[in-house]
Amino acid sequence: MRIARPDRNKATAALPWGAESPNLDFLRANAVLLVLIFHVASFFGIRQLGVFDLEAMGIFGVLSFFVHTSFVLMLSLQRQMAKLGRRRLFVIFMGRRCFRIYPLSIFVVAFILFFKVPLAGHPWAMNWAHPLGPTDILSNFLLIQNLTGTTPVEGPMWSLSYEVQMYLLLPALFLLTRKLKSSSILVAGWFLIAVAVFILRRSGHGLLVQYIPCFLPGVIAYRLSAKIQARWAFWGWPIFLWTLTALFAFSGRLGVGWLISFAMGVALPHFVEVKSPLIQRVSYHISKYSYGFYLSHYFCQWFAFTRMRAVPAAGQWMIFVILLVLLPVVLYRLIEQPFITLGKRPIDGRLALSGMRVLAREAA
Repeated sequence: MRIARPDRNKATAALPWGAESPNLDFLRANAVLLVLIFHVASFFGIRQLGVFDLEAMGIFGVLSFFVHTSFVLMLSLQRQMAKLGRRRLFVIFMGRRCFRIYPLSIFVVAFILFFKVPLAGHPWAMNWAHPLGPTDILSNFLLIQNLTGTTPVEGPMWSLSYEVQMYLLLPALFLLTRKLKSSSILVAGWFLIAVAVFILRRSGHGLLVQYIPCFLPGVIAYRLSAKIQARWAFWGWPIFLWTLTALFAFSGRLGVGWLISFAMGVALPHFVEVKSPLIQRVSYHISKYSYGFYLSHYFCQWFAFTRMRAVPAAGQWMIFVILLVLLPVVLYRLIEQPFITLGKRPIDGRLALSGMRVLAREAA
């Protein structure tokens, strides 16, 4: 069964800044800002806001990343299938993802190790990840810290290992989703997997799979977006997200995070895309540079507020804001974008050459 590309994306494909879905960009931008607010506030000792736990709020930002990532990569796999067919679907997908995620993470890990920048641990207790043996260093470069029990050399990098491992499942989930006749099967599958993970966690064996129920709602959102017509006004989307944020910040339980991620994935396709050019543009640019932002904001905090602590407070904040804006852009232009392009060219070139050979044989 062929799943058509969601109408919601066709309506936004012509935006001058290239956004595929402004609502998805808004989701990712919101996630980035939640993580930033938690890290900055907790750096200065603010970890609770009344009954709301700011650390849980920051974790909710990461869970939002997981939902966003799986939805966006379902769309990426759909484009790949339409352009290149099913052949080598997994190899091409993983090749592109490796070129997308590893160059910047390797650079950041190498920078931290070379200069011994103390960016491990929580934002209120940044420290140097010592001691570091060969296994620890290799685990950080390969983003498998959760498999080896290694401390990430930079605090926020803990989530990348779960994300990379989820990539291994997404092509199979994509093919499965295309064959299913009913979205309710995906919903039932999510429920069964959530129960299984819950049981594993209670028995002390579910750490490696504990975030799968947060990724799967993105797959459900992808499926639903091809089936339903968005009718809910956009203004309900931020209200919905911030309400979920408050609920998770109040509870702080990962099981509640699974349910909230599920609600996020089911609701996302129902909202009409934001029409405001300002919100579209701001969300797009934050989303575009979000990976560099995620991996550099810890350094910005440390450098501005610890390394430059002799500077007056106003100067520290100015340094922080300047670095926070400039570093992600520089990292994207110098590292991310060139490697994204490099990852596409060899694969597309080989497939194009293979296609030309097939046409030549048929013509002969």
